[in-house]
Amino acid sequence: MIFQIDTNMIITTSRKPSQLTRRFTQFIKHYFNLTYINRGKTSFNKIVNTTKQDNIEKLVVITETKGNPSSINIYNIEKSTQTPVLSFYINTSIPSNKKTINVNSNDIYIINKAKSLSEINELFTEIKPDYKITQNCVICKDTTHPDAIAEITFIDKNGKNTDYKIYINGYKIVDENII
Repeated sequence: MIFQIDTNMIITTSRKPSQLTRRFTQFIKHYFNLTYINRGKTSFNKIVNTTKQDNIEKLVVITETKGNPSSINIYNIEKSTQTPVLSFYINTSIPSNKKTINVNSNDIYIINKAKSLSEINELFTEIKPDYKITQNCVICKDTTHPDAIAEITFIDKNGKNTDYKIYINGYKIVDENII
């Protein structure tokens, strides 16, 4: 299934993130052209209030375990801020050298080929573009990685792999009316 993502979101990290988590979060920020809030010691409530003031409905928080990104939590600010409405438990593969990200952030598609993530399809509105998508896309597919159920690959506007990957170990849907 193919979806288009709403990029009217704010992204941040857990408190005092490691350099690796900040780098991963910056990649996600640039890829999707999201607004980033530097977390530091800022409280979660202050981040939520900033999000509300900017009339943004969704907050994405990247958390870490032992200095590595470990989950992506999506909060719907209009409904509840105490519990994420969708959480992905992840491992990441981040290229050792920094790369320029060439993406047209206004036209990114998510292609979900992962049977293990089929339940998530119901959260999005499917679109059927008039052309085959080979660039500016995020591809989710089942994986052979021993600890993951799916992997996500990011493709740039030239159709090249960015070398950033997310391995999804599991997910939790709390509210099906998030998107």
